[in-house]
Amino acid sequence: MRRRDVIAGLGGAVAWPAYAAAPAKGQRRLGILLVYGEAHPDSPVIVDTLKESLKRAGWIWGQNLAVDLHYGNGDAERMRAQAEEILARQPDVVLAQGVVGATALQRATTTVPVVFMMLQDPVGGGFVTNLSRPGGNLTGFTNFDFVLVGKWLQLLKELSPGVTRALALINPDYRARLAGYTAEMARIGPELGIEARIAGVHDAAEIESAVTEFAARPEGGLIALPDAVTGVYGQRIVDLAATYRLPAVYAYAAPVRLGGLAAYTTSVEQDVQRAAGYIDRILRGAVVGDLPVQASERFITLLNLTTAATLGLTISPSLMAKVDELVE
Repeated sequence: MRRRDVIAGLGGAVAWPAYAAAPAKGQRRLGILLVYGEAHPDSPVIVDTLKESLKRAGWIWGQNLAVDLHYGNGDAERMRAQAEEILARQPDVVLAQGVVGATALQRATTTVPVVFMMLQDPVGGGFVTNLSRPGGNLTGFTNFDFVLVGKWLQLLKELSPGVTRALALINPDYRARLAGYTAEMARIGPELGIEARIAGVHDAAEIESAVTEFAARPEGGLIALPDAVTGVYGQRIVDLAATYRLPAVYAYAAPVRLGGLAAYTTSVEQDVQRAAGYIDRILRGAVVGDLPVQASERFITLLNLTTAATLGLTISPSLMAKVDELVE
C-alpha cells in the first residue's frame, strides 16, 4: 500500500452506555447524538477521537465530564426522541452529527449550545443566519459545499471515461440541501459529458430499486452523496455497485474500505478534532453564537485498487498522483 498522507484511527471501539451516571460536583455534561449506528465503521473512530481530543483539553470522560451518547442509525424519528432524552439530562453542550442530528436538536432546544459537524449548507438549511456570527444556540463545522459535486463527477469520469450517465443517491427530505446538489449537478454534468440526476432514497429497499432501474442501461456510474441514509446503508450501495459492475464514488471513506471504488472526502478524525475544540471552548465559557461556522479545508482521495481491477479500470498516472490513500 502506498500513502501520500497517513490517516490513522485511534484504536478499537469502546462501549459507552446511552446514559452516564449523574454528574458529580464540578462535573460538566456533554450530550452526543450520532447519525450512525454503533456498528458503523466510523462510529468508534468518532467516539475515540472525541474522547482523546477532549482528554488533551483536560476533560476526562466519567470524571470531570459526564457523557450521554446516542446512536441514531439514520432514523430521524428515533433521533428526535434521543434529542429529548439528551436534553432531559441538562447538558452543558451537545454534539450533533449531520443534518439529521442538527435538525433534531434544533427542533428540541433554542437555549442549549449545540456544536454540529459533518453538515452541509448551514445557512440555506436554516441552522444559522450568518457564518461568521451564527447567533442562536448552534454553530459548528461543515464538510461539503455543493460545488463538491463537480469533484465527485470529475473523479467518476477519470476513473471510468466511458461513463455518460450518473445517478446520485441522497435522502430528499431536506429540501434546501437537495436543491443545492440538484442545481450543481445540472450545471457541471454537461461540462463533463455526463447526464446526471438524483434519486431520493430513504432506506435499503429504495436504494436497491433506484440502482437496479438505473443499471438497466449501460455507461452508468453512481455517486453516494453525503447523507445519513447513504452512510447507514453504505455497504448495501457497495454491494449493488459490485453486482451491476457500476463504478461508484462516495462522499465518505468508509465505503471504500468496505469495497467501494473511490471517495473524495474529509478526514473524520480531523472533523471530530475541530468539533472537540469548540466543545472545549463552550465548556470554558465561550458563547456558542459568537463562534463562527467553519468549513473543511483539506480533502483526501481514496481508491480501492482491488475494486478498480475487478471493474477492469485502468488508473491513469495523473489520477494515481492525486490519491492520498490506496486500499488493496
